[in-house]
Amino acid sequence: MKEIKRASVALPDSVRQIISRLEDKGFKAYAVGGAVRDSLSGKTPQDWDVATSALPEKIIEIFNDYTVIPTGLKHGTVTVRIEGENFEITTFRSDGDYVDCRHPSRVDFVSDITQDLRRRDFTVNAMAYNEKDGLIDLYGGLDDIKGGILRAVGDACERFEEDALRILRCLRFVSSTGFSVEEKTLKAMREKANLLKNVSAERVFAELDKILLGEHVQKALTVCPEVIFTVIPELERCYGFLQHSKWHLYDVYKHTVIATASISADRNLRWCMLLHDIGKPDKFFLDDKGQGHFYGHPELSEKMALKVFKRLKAPNDLTKKVCELIKYHDRPFAIDRKKLKRDLSKFGKELTLGLLQVKIADNNGQGTQIALAESDNVLKVKEIVLDVINSGECYTLKDLEIDGKDVERFGFKGKQVGEVLSDVLSDVLSDNLPNERQRLLQSLEKRAERLKK
Repeated sequence: MKEIKRASVALPDSVRQIISRLEDKGFKAYAVGGAVRDSLSGKTPQDWDVATSALPEKIIEIFNDYTVIPTGLKHGTVTVRIEGENFEITTFRSDGDYVDCRHPSRVDFVSDITQDLRRRDFTVNAMAYNEKDGLIDLYGGLDDIKGGILRAVGDACERFEEDALRILRCLRFVSSTGFSVEEKTLKAMREKANLLKNVSAERVFAELDKILLGEHVQKALTVCPEVIFTVIPELERCYGFLQHSKWHLYDVYKHTVIATASISADRNLRWCMLLHDIGKPDKFFLDDKGQGHFYGHPELSEKMALKVFKRLKAPNDLTKKVCELIKYHDRPFAIDRKKLKRDLSKFGKELTLGLLQVKIADNNGQGTQIALAESDNVLKVKEIVLDVINSGECYTLKDLEIDGKDVERFGFKGKQVGEVLSDVLSDVLSDNLPNERQRLLQSLEKRAERLKK
């Protein structure tokens, strides 16, 4: 039996129009899923989905005056484009047995919204709304939103056996909402975590990516670490691995989690912090004073991260940039303008500024006063670096007041051109030569004369 509640969901005009059109033709229609959840949570939904008793061919017929895309007809989904926005309209359905922990063996179209809602993952996603019937909430989703709880619909083990990706989706919702996971649901996540090995690497990566970008990423990475270790086993050895260092208050995994949450929600930076120390357990060394050291761990962590990304089939650009950040994350930066200009020349603006953010987050994750004090020095370095960048000072070849054609005019050819430009830049960075065109040309003339001798 439907449980109907009076609750306010602010439907956009386009969604109202879709529901009204379907109802005028004698069909039931409701806004469903994440948009209802977000609206009841006080957030602005990004995408609106509609569920209806109309079959796909009827949906196409009813909206034939709009652009209609047959997105997934065998699953009952049609996409309708209204005023530049796409809206998925899906026929009420129930799913057959799941044969691969991911996909149902069949989809049956049904006429009742209650059958459609019972197949959904979590109570907060298993609600439907229209302005005639109000909120249909069979599983207490509204109460769970108010209580900040994520709870599986029905039996949690069954829901995760049907679709193992729901285990990671739960952590993604934790990361985005800060909600707590209900006890039975959490227990089922631990018990069924290994089912994630049946899910494609691409889908696992996509969920991990969203988890890392969430506002509550620290909670998501700690509420059920067994799930994280199933998909990134390299992190499991970090859990409880004590560092025996005056610089570190926490074990490697806790340090990793705090550092990840301490950096801005940038994809490259969050992935860097998650993987930057995975090589530490293999590089641990305890000296005769009882102090722990991890010499060479950045290079090993970089190699291990590369394997993680390949296994997860991550984008090449992300892999390259994150591995570069990991490789240099422990490199010191001196509070010295000349040296910092050389660093900028070597790493470029993006990588240099990224590394400085990584260092501050790394220090936050260490949790000791000496580490936090070191962040003050990093901030001084950042101030100088930004001043160099914003003042337009020369630190790259393209900043020089001469170019390759100028060098060629003095008789240099082939590889010599690049070598000469690099030498000139080095002199400019060392303040041995001002970046003034006339002075640089004079320098080229002297170099050409020395070459002739």
